[in-house]
Amino acid sequence: MVQNVVIIGAGPAGLLLAHYLLRRGNYHIDIYERRPDPRLTSLFSGRTFPLSLQERGRKALRVIVGLEEAIAAQSVFCQGTIIYRKQGKTRRVPRKIPILTLDRNRLVAILLEQLTKTYSPNQVKVNFNCECIQVDGTAKTVTLKPEGKDSFTAHYQLLVGADGARSSIREYLVKNTGLPCSQQYVPDSYKSVFLSRCNLSAGVELEANKIHAWSLNNNIRTLMVPQPGNQLNGVILFKDQNNPLEGLSTKEEVKAFFQENFPTFGQLMSLEEAETLLKRPVARVLTVRCDRFHEGDSVLLIGDAAHAVSPSIGQGCNSSLEDVLILGQLLEQYGDDWGRVLPKFSEQRVPDAHALQELSDYTFPRQKLLLVEFFFRLKVRRLLHQWFTSWVDPFVFDLVIDTDLPYSQVLDLHQGWINKVKRSINEN
Repeated sequence: MVQNVVIIGAGPAGLLLAHYLLRRGNYHIDIYERRPDPRLTSLFSGRTFPLSLQERGRKALRVIVGLEEAIAAQSVFCQGTIIYRKQGKTRRVPRKIPILTLDRNRLVAILLEQLTKTYSPNQVKVNFNCECIQVDGTAKTVTLKPEGKDSFTAHYQLLVGADGARSSIREYLVKNTGLPCSQQYVPDSYKSVFLSRCNLSAGVELEANKIHAWSLNNNIRTLMVPQPGNQLNGVILFKDQNNPLEGLSTKEEVKAFFQENFPTFGQLMSLEEAETLLKRPVARVLTVRCDRFHEGDSVLLIGDAAHAVSPSIGQGCNSSLEDVLILGQLLEQYGDDWGRVLPKFSEQRVPDAHALQELSDYTFPRQKLLLVEFFFRLKVRRLLHQWFTSWVDPFVFDLVIDTDLPYSQVLDLHQGWINKVKRSINEN
């Protein structure tokens, strides 16, 4: 018997879940996304950000034949980070295991292309510019509103909220089923930035396989990630009440700000990008903590809708894709019995999601002395792990990035460091 699944949200988690379900052969899927089709819009026109895919996320992609390869073909493999300073020595943080980097909208476009190429419209339909405005859990219907058109109702047997940190499905569960959930903005806001990696006339050419970062003393930072075609996609981060671009009014002022504060990046910024950056909206990151990720046998939350976290250690997308991998394993184990799969998913995933929030908030210190200690610990642990692999675990950052050890176990192993960073933040 074919089961009818409605997925709200056509981001990485929702699209990968569609791949997983359709390969099982007994599902019809309708996906609704409030944003426009990313395949039809410029990569640089809207709000987007760079992603790094590590072992957790890539392991989930490998389940679908050819998917990881299709994504890798439009990505860059990075082998470390270069941290620049206006004064003082540039710091290099190498990586033995490269991470795969690409833009979020590019990842979505590839997942979409592979989905529509593999399956017919009779199996899956993806509807863009279409917002979910109401859920009726008793009738098992959702009301949807396409842009510029009348609303309509769709029936489901399983409803999946994959609609991000501001999920309408989660909001329905909180209001109508008593789902315990807390939300909080991270202290930083950001704007997307797009640069060329090279300015040969100025003698600037950044390394193609490194992430490039620059920090100022007032908590203003830039992070630029290599993309195919000599492009750098990234963000400028700042405290919510301290937007350094707010007082600027011309493209020349924006470029001058970058040349003064991030000299290398300033030489790579075109006046066109400076003008667009001025107009780009400021984005804020909302974190989400829920005590369960399901309701009964018919509603599920995955990805940021269930457990949005700070992007500081790059686990938002990786953990979302890992959700799908774990769901796939449970479907295999319980033979697509959602009445058993959904509670087991919450039971297994909630502790890891709560641990990931701790790791994301407190792995990287803000205090200067603790930051020095962080890099020292990272270097020493790498050496000791290399010499005594069975006895010494990697430091918390490498354990998160390079392995698929459950987040709760990573937290247990490094609770002392997390507590130390947490105390330093609370003291300030």
